[in-house]
Amino acid sequence: MPRMPSPKLLDDFLDLEPFAREVERDSRTVRRWMNAPNGLPYTRIGNRILIHIPTARDWLLKRMRRPAPRRKRQATIAEMRA
Repeated sequence: MPRMPSPKLLDDFLDLEPFAREVERDSRTVRRWMNAPNGLPYTRIGNRILIHIPTARDWLLKRMRRPAPRRKRQATIAEMRA
């Protein structure tokens, strides 16, 4: 029975520049993300910076913000007297 070709080891990775283009940001911005505390995970192979796409997607999703709930408006003194 013929063997299915196995995926390449680095299929799920992008170099820094292509990743930056994919997220529509400058590579300097992506480097800032990588250098921040709890920053974007990456790996190096030689002088190549590789970003694992599924991990980067999880990292981005964990940073999603939700709108703050609206506060109830407090009544003014004039409204309280009325």
